[in-house]
Amino acid sequence: MFALIHKHKRAAAVVIAIASLSFLFWMFSVSDFKQMFGLQRCVAVVEGSCITPREFRYELLKYSNLLNKEELRRIVKRQVLDTLVAREVLYQKAVSLGLVASDREVADLIKQDPSFQENGKFSLSKYKEILERTGLTPEEYEGFLKKTLSVRKLLRLIEGGTYLSDLEIDFQVKLVSARLRGTAYLITPDKVKVDYEPTDDEIRNFYEKNRDRFKVRTPSGYRVWKTDSKEEAHRLYSMLKEGKIPEGGKPYEGKDLGILPEEVKNSLERLTASDRVSLSKVEGTYYLIYLEKIPSERIKSFEEAKEEIRSLLVERKKSELVRQEAQKLKEKLVRGEKPHIKGVKFEDSTVEEFISLFRLGGDEVLRLVFSKEKVFGPYPTPNGFAVLYIEERIFKREELKNREDLIGSLLQAKADSLMNLYAEKLFEEADIKINEEYLR
Repeated sequence: MFALIHKHKRAAAVVIAIASLSFLFWMFSVSDFKQMFGLQRCVAVVEGSCITPREFRYELLKYSNLLNKEELRRIVKRQVLDTLVAREVLYQKAVSLGLVASDREVADLIKQDPSFQENGKFSLSKYKEILERTGLTPEEYEGFLKKTLSVRKLLRLIEGGTYLSDLEIDFQVKLVSARLRGTAYLITPDKVKVDYEPTDDEIRNFYEKNRDRFKVRTPSGYRVWKTDSKEEAHRLYSMLKEGKIPEGGKPYEGKDLGILPEEVKNSLERLTASDRVSLSKVEGTYYLIYLEKIPSERIKSFEEAKEEIRSLLVERKKSELVRQEAQKLKEKLVRGEKPHIKGVKFEDSTVEEFISLFRLGGDEVLRLVFSKEKVFGPYPTPNGFAVLYIEERIFKREELKNREDLIGSLLQAKADSLMNLYAEKLFEEADIKINEEYLR
């Protein structure tokens, strides 16, 4: 059961993203795009339904800071497109099962959104004003909500049919109630002699193969205007869009950005060389932001990076020698020989403590708790490597106080896993055509 819950991590990210109701997610429905643009090229076609270039580009705007990095651009584009495709696959399934959100449900959700309220009540004028600033019509936004709510209905249907067997509950109870007793042996760099000095050729070879590691980036610079007047805000916004820089405004850079409201700081990430202007309203005050200084980067010269590389290579060598020493200690313990260093005793330690200390994965956790092995590691630590010797495993089921909470968490984890599997199955069976040109 534990392995099942942790197996489908990629699909989990997709389902969580689909179920989200974040304000700027999936701005337009496919039908809206067909009406606005008619027949056109698609970034992807899901069972005959088109994901348009405009829909794709709009979603990518949220990741504009990552798209500026060449090594991440293709990865980000692929993840965004996978999310849009998965959303469309699940939506079509929801429609086929009759799980379509009503107009009343959409209206209720909008009225409950604090973003559209004034003094705790829904404000139609504020609703229209916010949508206008984001470039949406009410019809487009309501179509987005209807699609998202429909997908949530499908996922809730799966969640509602999930149950746990007694075997699954007992397995999780044993896992959480396990207590371990034994000894931890820590191998640190001070226990290893390092007689190594990298040559100039080694340093230069590392530099040539890893030049991107030595990029130096200059920070972005912004100019911000604040006003309580809507008309003044629109005047400044129009001037900036026309390429004219109004008088006044305060420059912000580096640590200065920390004093800006959170909503304003979030808008900074969307600014690029081709779209330098942003308008935000926070508690009645309008903030006009202009990207005044575009960030740039350069790669350090070999001479600038030389000492940094030398230190890095020495630390790598030291770490490798420490790991080798820890491996030797592990092999000695497995053979039943007495260790050459003193260990630290641990009593009544929980599995969570070991997961936190050594960042253990699912399979390793299962071995630690349920196998008959005694020696584990070496595990990386902040100051070396650790080898564990387990003397005894005790399961204290009777001391488990939060049993009901544990079962609830396990039930939710199983539901998430089933939703992930279902989404992955639909994804694999759907007729999906991807236009790879948009992923370059």
